[in-house]
Amino acid sequence: METNIQYLLMLLDSVINDKITPIPPKNIDWNKVWTAARAGEVATLLYSKVNQLEEEHRPSEDIWNIIKYYAIQCGSMNLQKYEKLYQVLEEGKKRNISIIVFKGPVLGELYPESMLRNSCDIDIYVKPEELEKMEDLLGDMGFYKYEEHSKKYVPVYCFDNLLVIEAHCRLWEDYESKTIDKLEKMNLLNPETLVHTTACGLSMTTLGYEEHLVFLMFHLIKHISYNGCSLKTIIDIVLYINHYIKYIPKKNFWKKMEELGYDTFCKVLFNIGCRYFGLTKEVFLDNSYSEKLAEKMLEKLYGTYILKADLGDEGERIAASIAFQSYNHSEGKKVGKFRMIQKTLFPSAKDLSFRYMYARRHTSLVWIAWIHRALNQVGARLTHRTEEQIDMVRNVKLANQKLSLLKEMKLMEKD
Repeated sequence: METNIQYLLMLLDSVINDKITPIPPKNIDWNKVWTAARAGEVATLLYSKVNQLEEEHRPSEDIWNIIKYYAIQCGSMNLQKYEKLYQVLEEGKKRNISIIVFKGPVLGELYPESMLRNSCDIDIYVKPEELEKMEDLLGDMGFYKYEEHSKKYVPVYCFDNLLVIEAHCRLWEDYESKTIDKLEKMNLLNPETLVHTTACGLSMTTLGYEEHLVFLMFHLIKHISYNGCSLKTIIDIVLYINHYIKYIPKKNFWKKMEELGYDTFCKVLFNIGCRYFGLTKEVFLDNSYSEKLAEKMLEKLYGTYILKADLGDEGERIAASIAFQSYNHSEGKKVGKFRMIQKTLFPSAKDLSFRYMYARRHTSLVWIAWIHRALNQVGARLTHRTEEQIDMVRNVKLANQKLSLLKEMKLMEKD
């Protein structure tokens, strides 16, 4: 594996397990370490350990200042977010709205520095019959509905540029499949298993210990299948298991994973967690830990861009989406290579880059975006602007590689 990624993994292990800061190799490229940390949504965790390095091993002053101020900014923003969330939860009590908070602060509490867990939004669950009351509450508190990112079962609300709340009235968003049916039967919202806790200074109700872990696995696999995941999501699960393993009935959990078809992927993920982030081997029912498997699979996750080491490569995201769509076509049929090429040339509105935001917002304009995109590529080739060329062949090849890996982890079994 690439040296800079290896060092980032060692650095993160030292953060979450309170180990001595590893000395970077002589050929370290701090720019690449920082970029990979940003892509993995873990850049805020670097500050404390990099600060412990001798000056000769530290990054340049420019990079060091970026690391330092990024962490300070994130911590400050999280303090403000959680203060606003506190107000929302308190107002919810006054209005007799049952609010369940999951992910976000519940996971942040498990980090060595809870305010430094990077978080884009806060996920809450409210009963469908209470959603209108919740919307009124948020409106009264100055939130507005973010229509562009809202879904039928997950309306999204924003407060200035500070806090985004996803108000789920269904844990599985708008997804429908046999797997979702199985998840529904598992009743993760059973009132008898809900946990009342304090996290990041907030008193809240959250999912049960085993139920939360099942949801985290679903959430991670959803992202992996479509547009990839981050190191943060893996670390979230490692810290969650290490903290709550004694409350999670392992046999029940693995039985659920097998029923959902997630068991092979779980073994891969937990091997990676043990090898790189100190996940307890108690999580396994048998002695199935393999260092070689962990190293091989992590390399494949990076090689197919399921885990990203760079920022802003739209082609990689599109390739991931093509792979997902090619196996989960809306008609329920596997899509062949010709169809994959067609999808690459004529992507759906949601797979267009933000340059073509008009088509993402108004899908009827997608055909205009296709023409616009083609003209941009012709212009890029004529003017030798290679960074703007859209490499169709590479995208299809990458999509095929991702499909192969998803099948290897048995995440592409048809419903």
